[in-house]
Amino acid sequence: MEMEPSTALSTSAQIAVAIAGFAGIVAAFRNESVHNWARIEKFWLRLLLINSILPLAFSVVGLLFLAVTPAPPTLWRWCSGFAACFLLPYAAMIIRNLVGFAPGQFEASGGGKVTSYMLFALLAIVCVLQLYNVAILAAFWPFFCAIVALLLGAMYQFVRLVLTPRQPGTET
Repeated sequence: MEMEPSTALSTSAQIAVAIAGFAGIVAAFRNESVHNWARIEKFWLRLLLINSILPLAFSVVGLLFLAVTPAPPTLWRWCSGFAACFLLPYAAMIIRNLVGFAPGQFEASGGGKVTSYMLFALLAIVCVLQLYNVAILAAFWPFFCAIVALLLGAMYQFVRLVLTPRQPGTET
């Protein structure tokens, strides 16, 4: 049985809202204010928030385009173009931040640079897929792939923030 795009987008929007709510829980139950977190922990929180807000926005825009009657044949091209407009600058922001961390800072905070670079590579692939969908495919699945990839990234950031113990020496 095939899932309708409207059902998939509605479900992904609900998941994105839930994950954004989890970010608030993480911030509320930490011992100190977000303003006192280490730079890398703030970066992880920013990734968590953006990885939940972007799928929510993409899902809502997709639902908006589906509400147009009749649905334009270029519907998924427009959605992927919209996604690419946000994913490309987001990817640039991530790589700029990753390169800016001091050597050993990821390890000192309980994380790993390899995992972060792998997640960046996944985001880069999703960006290329959006451009390919705009130019050639015009299909729903590449657009939805961007939403799923971002939600998986948000889940990873949530788990990392919750399970990684605060390490001394990560204040830089």
